[in-house]
Amino acid sequence: MPRTIVYYFPERALGECIRLLLAYRGEEFIDRRIPHEDWPEIKHKMPFGEMPVLEIDGKKYAQSLAILRYLGRKHGLSGQDLEEDFEIDQNVYFYTDVWTRGGYVYHEANEEAKAANMAELVKNYYPFALKKLDEIIKKNNGHLALGKLTWADFLFAGMYDCVKVKLQMPDLDKKYPSFKKLADSVYALPRCKAYADKAPKTDY
Repeated sequence: MPRTIVYYFPERALGECIRLLLAYRGEEFIDRRIPHEDWPEIKHKMPFGEMPVLEIDGKKYAQSLAILRYLGRKHGLSGQDLEEDFEIDQNVYFYTDVWTRGGYVYHEANEEAKAANMAELVKNYYPFALKKLDEIIKKNNGHLALGKLTWADFLFAGMYDCVKVKLQMPDLDKKYPSFKKLADSVYALPRCKAYADKAPKTDY
């Protein structure tokens, strides 16, 4: 059996997506959660100086979407052809665009600029983007793509609580119930639930 290690910080977010997908397929892995204070000593050992990282038999691989896409193909959670993979990627990148924009504002150090940028997103971007994301999920029977479970759903679920923080929208569940329903459906999968029940509890 390959020796698999997931490296990430002691939180869920992008690391959780990978952990959930591995758990779903019953693939044993070592969950290596690196404290933030230890990161400077370890950073140079990672392929691109960032995490998450997936190590398989001593070889480290980086970039969360590349890792998830690989695991999706390995475990039958990708598309049946190029066009289906194209649709998964399209919807995944749209989802990442939404939280990336929110993340830039969330981490803005200048409070005046932060408030102005947040107001701009709330007025001109979030109404369209979140409505479109809601439409995508409803159109796909509660999934992010193809109307069925794919690796994209694990990305959505693992990142969801982090997304609410980055978007500064703690009431996102109420505004768009389809979001929480999708995330909850992944965590309700028996092996994912078993993993989550034992995993360290973090805010996101």
